[in-house]
Amino acid sequence: MKLYKLKNIKRTHGARTVLHIDSLSVVPKKIYTLIGPNGAGKTSLLKILSFLDFPTSGSLTFMDRPVTFSEKHLYEFRKDVVLLDQTPIMFTGSVWKNIEFGLKVRKLPSAERKKRIEEALELVGMERFANYEAHGLSGGETKRVALARALVLRPTVLLCDEPTANVDSENQEIILDIIEQTNRRLETSIIFSTHYLSQGQRLADHTLLLQQGSLSDLVNDNIFKITVANRTENDFICQLTGQLYLRLPSAMIPQEVSRGKIHIDPDQIVCNPQGIISDGTQLRGHITELRQQSGTIRLQLDVGVNLGVHMQMEQYRAEKPGIGDKMSIYIPHQSINFSQTGRLQHS
Repeated sequence: MKLYKLKNIKRTHGARTVLHIDSLSVVPKKIYTLIGPNGAGKTSLLKILSFLDFPTSGSLTFMDRPVTFSEKHLYEFRKDVVLLDQTPIMFTGSVWKNIEFGLKVRKLPSAERKKRIEEALELVGMERFANYEAHGLSGGETKRVALARALVLRPTVLLCDEPTANVDSENQEIILDIIEQTNRRLETSIIFSTHYLSQGQRLADHTLLLQQGSLSDLVNDNIFKITVANRTENDFICQLTGQLYLRLPSAMIPQEVSRGKIHIDPDQIVCNPQGIISDGTQLRGHITELRQQSGTIRLQLDVGVNLGVHMQMEQYRAEKPGIGDKMSIYIPHQSINFSQTGRLQHS
């Protein structure tokens, strides 16, 4: 059985196509990570998969049943799928009341509501917050309560739009662990979107990369293992797989350093930067590959390792770089995401 099957799905807004997926099959009881930069179409896809929006054209099946995009037909599908928004809104009242809301709408008996709420609070580690005022929670706590509010409905599918965005590193780790435990313990099918490829590599059974509305095969672009590291008061200096060295602010990497992976977002790397830049890493290498990709040019640059870089079409036309040419790049700190996987060997 296929959980979802998409064929020739398009979503347009006026003359602009925000989503164009030729073919996609999703199997049940797995974790899928949907990655890509802002504007890639992640939220548009999640809204279609949650039956809260509809494609302009194409076909969709859910659990091998064809989906007709009418309100009457979608009502039954929505019972099986819950979408957690990127910025969830808490209702006025306690954490308990917030989590109970959906169960009351579904007219579950009081004893069953109590049992489910206690289980959901335990799963997200928020038991002691049950009687807290929901509007007084931190950003990370709010997202965990929102997760409990979704999970208490026991959906077949949980969709999460950027669940780790705008929360501190501690809560990011907790949220990722909740997602993993929800899948393993409850066998809930999960699709969550993120900017960070390393989260997908760490957690998901399958990773989907969206770029400018279309699925890309470059899903393993720019993931490197940290092999050796030194920490000073202000800096974290690490050697990645191959011969790539980065100097990062010490605060970017947890103090209890673990062996990990770094993902460098190719969309945020600056080609041929101008002037002296202090809040990132500048490198120089030669171009080994060029290809057009969804309105941008993808360059593969040999900087000790093969690094994928995306250049805007306007810059490419102005500078006309070619294979074998030397190029300088700037890797800003905000383009780097770190994922822990074990103990690091210090030099």
